[in-house]
Amino acid sequence: MTTIMSEAGPCTASGSTATPSTPVEPRPLAKGTSGRVSGKWWKEEKKPFKRAHLPPVLKSKSWEKQKEAMNKEKAIRQLIKEQKEERAQADKARKQAIVERRKAKEEKERLERMREKMSAKKLERLKKKLGRTKKINH
Repeated sequence: MTTIMSEAGPCTASGSTATPSTPVEPRPLAKGTSGRVSGKWWKEEKKPFKRAHLPPVLKSKSWEKQKEAMNKEKAIRQLIKEQKEERAQADKARKQAIVERRKAKEEKERLERMREKMSAKKLERLKKKLGRTKKINH
């Protein structure tokens, strides 16, 4: 019978494992790998994924710097929002002024038409009145 040596101990050709004379100790994990060790010598050690294109805020290591940058961004966004609201209010006021001017113009035209109509009626009444008096012959 042939004996084959392995990490676990001597094995016979039949495949049964004999108890090793020296106890086998587990291999310690590499420091900082979080348990990512394959145990196979031909495999490369796994490393944390490294992003090539990070935003500038995330590239800086300091949390205070990140927070400061985020606060600046927030302030800029707030300022832009306020400017947009101001522009919208100015546009709304300008449109309202145009609408009011149009209404005033239409009202003025309506009153003008009524004046013409009334003056025509008044002239008609005056002519009738003049015709009734016998001073003017028609």
